Amino acid sequence: MKSKLVANAGSFRDPANQIYEIMPKVNGGKARILRGLSGDALAIYQKLSDEIFFREALSAGHIVRTSLLPADDEDAMSIMTDGWVGVLEHEPVPFVTYPYEWTFSMLKDAALLQLHLIETSLENGWTLKDATAYNIQWIGPRPVFIDVGSFAPWKEGDPWVGYRQFCSMFLTPLMLRAHLGIDHLPLLRSYIDGIPPTEAIKYFSGTKRLKRGVLSHIIFPAKVENSIAKRERDDAPARQRTPRLQSKAMVVGLVQSLTRLVQKLSSEIEHTDWSQYDKTHSYQEADFDVKKAFVLKHTSTIQREYIWDIGCNTGTFSRISGENCSHVISVDGDHNTVEQLYLVEKKNPDSNILPLVMNLANISPGQGWAGFERQAFDQRRRPDLVLCLALIHHVRMSANIPNLLFLKWLSSLQAEVILEFVNREDEMVVKLLTNKKEQYIDYNLEQFTAEAERFFTIIDREPLKGGKREIFYLKPR
Repeated sequence: MKSKLVANAGSFRDPANQIYEIMPKVNGGKARILRGLSGDALAIYQKLSDEIFFREALSAGHIVRTSLLPADDEDAMSIMTDGWVGVLEHEPVPFVTYPYEWTFSMLKDAALLQLHLIETSLENGWTLKDATAYNIQWIGPRPVFIDVGSFAPWKEGDPWVGYRQFCSMFLTPLMLRAHLGIDHLPLLRSYIDGIPPTEAIKYFSGTKRLKRGVLSHIIFPAKVENSIAKRERDDAPARQRTPRLQSKAMVVGLVQSLTRLVQKLSSEIEHTDWSQYDKTHSYQEADFDVKKAFVLKHTSTIQREYIWDIGCNTGTFSRISGENCSHVISVDGDHNTVEQLYLVEKKNPDSNILPLVMNLANISPGQGWAGFERQAFDQRRRPDLVLCLALIHHVRMSANIPNLLFLKWLSSLQAEVILEFVNREDEMVVKLLTNKKEQYIDYNLEQFTAEAERFFTIIDREPLKGGKREIFYLKPR
């Protein structure tokens, strides 16, 4: 049986290389991530792989592990039939994510990694052809650069061609949050190629334009772009732009100044009940211990590859389930909750928890070219088990999504589920229903159980908080 070769739908913009995913021949096998290279790209990589700075970055985990495959590798030969001259193999990242799912500190750390790589490249006679945030992925809470194909020799006099892209995808959203308190995530989701300066300038008026970095990296570039647009309208004659030559010291100086600017940007965590869940949850200690024991019981039976903790709060149950799992994808709609989780986990070099910010009633959709360039959250990699603890009442009463539809979506993941049902008598449901005209009479334990059994087999269940809640272990039918 031959391996299934699939060209990555988000890898087509650089004609010098193409990413392929080689699906395993048998169930349970490991996928391979391969990159086809043109003849010029292969020659560049062979020179790059001999550079000390590149090997040190690989060793430090700043760049994804990469090796050149021999020409007689079966999968490499399949790729070369598409016209590629050489093939690289990359270590697969556990779960692909996008910058519109990252907290402020995640975006900041990704920006600093990007700047570190361009600075060390320039100092050694190399550069990066672009500065898109999609070139950064995560292994647990650690950023890693994945686009080895974007390295290129630096030519004397060349500017940093990725500067505008870096500002649009990293610096501008960071400054919007740090200086103005504007949520950067919906903007990055709308502007998937980054927030252009001509749009960003609209947020900064009056004295706000004097905030650190705004004049240099938003106001001035916006004026330049508007001026170019006026000169190059459809009825204007074509005109060749002549870029100004820049010395290496000038380009490195720009990168270093951006590094200092990004390092100084900060966003305070405004604590909510969710960001302090480990202290403010409504459980007595004994009940909380019962809940933790139930989760541990059913996550420790086998070693799983992927667990999703949706509605993860501060990550208490992500950590419990992560003890017997390779990768935990921890998702919550509260930015500050996820930010707090990330700041804790990044200090743990062995953490396998990847925190993401996402409204679970409006998960990241397929976007970009043909809707496949950036994959929908639930289409990237399926979980083996989903934790869904004290979430369903918010889905039903805050987002107005019927339990049946939520359970149907969970079943589409074809994973086991640990779900906590919060009954009408629980004080959190009483609070949600207060001052609501709609009382959601369909929301009760009996109807939930009947609906759950349409999609799942109930393997185990246990009451919590004196019967105000019940936790279930479900297997898909």
